[in-house]
Amino acid sequence: MPVRQLLHPAPPTAPRPAPASGEGRYVRSFLVERLIIGGLSVVLPFALVFLDWGAFSERPLPRDSLSAYYYSGMREWFVLSLGTTGFFLIAYKITESNLDNSLSILGGFCAILIPFYPTGRTPEEKLAGVPLNSLQNLLGEKTVQYVHFAASGVFIISLGVICVLFGRREGVRRSHGNHLPQSFWRLFHFACAGMIAVAGVWILLTQKIVDGPYWSLLAGETACALAFGASWFAKGAELRYVFGQPASAAN
Repeated sequence: MPVRQLLHPAPPTAPRPAPASGEGRYVRSFLVERLIIGGLSVVLPFALVFLDWGAFSERPLPRDSLSAYYYSGMREWFVLSLGTTGFFLIAYKITESNLDNSLSILGGFCAILIPFYPTGRTPEEKLAGVPLNSLQNLLGEKTVQYVHFAASGVFIISLGVICVLFGRREGVRRSHGNHLPQSFWRLFHFACAGMIAVAGVWILLTQKIVDGPYWSLLAGETACALAFGASWFAKGAELRYVFGQPASAAN
């Protein structure tokens, strides 16, 4: 397989097959999966912060990052959400050879690495005796944290570029029953990518250059999660087609 094929953007979306056909049912299932992943990403930061506070009365409120909830009562939710997102990004179009899928697979692997290689503990958590996991004991807490940071950075960049590619495809796509024009959806996905880029700059600025508020990383990660989730939810929200109405009948 030529490497350039893996780096070439996917072609514009073809007209949808009949929703009741075998191919149409598979396409509808992909759209539903996009809705689920998008919704899960939007819900994730709010679930971590407020369920951790409401169900477990954990402090501080909020913690300094989404990754810090690995050490909270919401650990399982955090790990499951990232793992589900990662496996979906890897598998849902793994047979395609284009830049969109290359970035999706790369982002998926990084999403799995993020909880597998957790962030380091805070000084307060160390004093409280919060234990390390087996991998941290094996490789060292700092080494694991470096992998976590690298995976998080690549994950965020991959998501942002995928949003740009979504917008690029939506801008040249035929009308498929949405009430809003293609130009709106192109700008929508570009705006999501812009939000991820601004959040990334915010994280770098407040973590490496100036001393931001202790929750600055949480704010940046939340913005990334919301933008990614909104883009993927919108990409799957062909609701009339999902519920069995031919795309050509939606106008």
